[in-house]
Order: sequence, then structure tokens, then C-alpha cells
Amino acid sequence: MSLGVYLFRHIRTRQVLVSTEKSVLGRPQLLKSQIKPNQRPTVIRPDHWTPLVAALGFKNKKAQEEAFMLSSMAGHPLVAPSAHAQREYERMRNKNKRLVDMDMVERQVAQLARTFMYMDTVKSKDGMPIVGDEDGSTIKLLWEDRSWVDKVVDAGLRWPKWIVHGDLDLKRGNIIMNPEVRQSLQ
Repeated sequence: MSLGVYLFRHIRTRQVLVSTEKSVLGRPQLLKSQIKPNQRPTVIRPDHWTPLVAALGFKNKKAQEEAFMLSSMAGHPLVAPSAHAQREYERMRNKNKRLVDMDMVERQVAQLARTFMYMDTVKSKDGMPIVGDEDGSTIKLLWEDRSWVDKVVDAGLRWPKWIVHGDLDLKRGNIIMNPEVRQSLQ
């Protein structure tokens, strides 16, 4: 059985939740642990959350939990905001600032890339069997929007060699139809 880490995006606020299950409803406590109290929605509605990326192919629970723990941390933007953008942010009304603060997609995609870079470095230094590069196994990232792969590379980050990118096949916007994901659930 293949283990995975899933990132879900809120369709209105662009907030991101990271989960080890393919449904946000499986772990409702994620909302409390990953989103600030003044920014979180009061109810988790499954129709408001859509998969952003699914990382599949972890060989053991330790690797899956480490990837979950690192990628669920609050991330930083791919590129630091310019001085002009920072001034514009400071001039915004509080209502608009709150909307900008809730947009977590770029930060969490950058955090996911940094997570895999860290796991690659730790694996090469300590010989930890986090992901099996020597036996030819890979982690497959299935994306809702593949343009994020290039945005990460353009920002100066890199994906490890053992990462393979693919497209996420969604039905009705939030049901994952990829056979890899369906097989990993059984």
C-alpha cells in the first residue's frame, strides 16, 4: 500500500490544509492546528475544499509523517515581496489585508518544495531510508495546476530527482479520480 500526503485548497479564501488522508473530513482537527483562529472557517464544508496536490509513494509511515509534519508548517512565499509590494500591503484596509493573509497557496507549495529538498539532503547525508532512491522508487506529485512546478523552479528552488510530476484528475472539482490514489486507499 502506498502512503500519501494531500494538500487541500479552500475555493474562496485559498487557505491550505495538509492531510495524510484523501479527504479533509477525515481529520477535522487539522483546521485548528494549521489555521489561525481568527482566519479559520467555522465549519469544514467538503464542497469548499479542493485538492491542490497529492504526494504519493511513501514507503513507510515514518516518511509520510515527516513529510506531513514539515509541509504543514507555515511556509514563506516563493519570492520575498518587494519594498513596493510591502508598502501597498501596509496601505490596504484591514479587510483586504485579511484576504491577502489567508491566501496560503504559494507559501504552502514553497513549503512542500522545501520539505522534499530537506528530505533529499537528510537522506543523502545520513543514509536514512526516507524514500528509496536506490531501489528506483519515486514520490509522485499529482497537481491540480501544473504551473506551480515551474513557479517553484523559477523562484530558485529545485525538485529532487526522485520526484515525478503528474496531473490530478478531479471529478466535480473535489473528487480525486486518479487510479494511483484509488489503489493507495485499498
